[in-house]
Amino acid sequence: MRRSLLVLSTALVALAVVPAAAANRPIREVISAPPDQIITDQCAFPVLGHIDGVEIQMTFTDHAGNVVKQISVFPGNTLTLTNLDTGASITVGSAGASHARLLRDGSVSVGINGHGPLPNDVAGGAPGLWYLDGGRVHATFDADGNLTSIDSTGHVINLCDQLG
Repeated sequence: MRRSLLVLSTALVALAVVPAAAANRPIREVISAPPDQIITDQCAFPVLGHIDGVEIQMTFTDHAGNVVKQISVFPGNTLTLTNLDTGASITVGSAGASHARLLRDGSVSVGINGHGPLPNDVAGGAPGLWYLDGGRVHATFDADGNLTSIDSTGHVINLCDQLG
């Protein structure tokens, strides 16, 4: 009896100290792939981009409804890029995951894992169609959206080189 009372009181204390952000249920959305897109400013030639698959996004909010964290997964997705000048085409897996968290100072921490395209600012800022071929990239942006730190493991490649 005494042990049960101790377990119950410990559980109640643990529930009382759960952070406020964990109190709201996350919002789950299944997002269809965007329409095909012609990319003209990243390679020396125009590229048609096509994504097969969906994005499953979980958005976490605090009690006031402010977004504090977002997790996205891309199960079974593929990305097909076609050089519109030559017709050369490649298809790569794009089934990675990403997460973003708003930090107390207004900055944002972003992590990208697995296989998939990377934004240019995360890949070093140079033009190109950058792809994470396994591994992890972690970046932090200040409250104004400026990249302040980046750390990566794995292999990052420019797919323009394979299409040219």
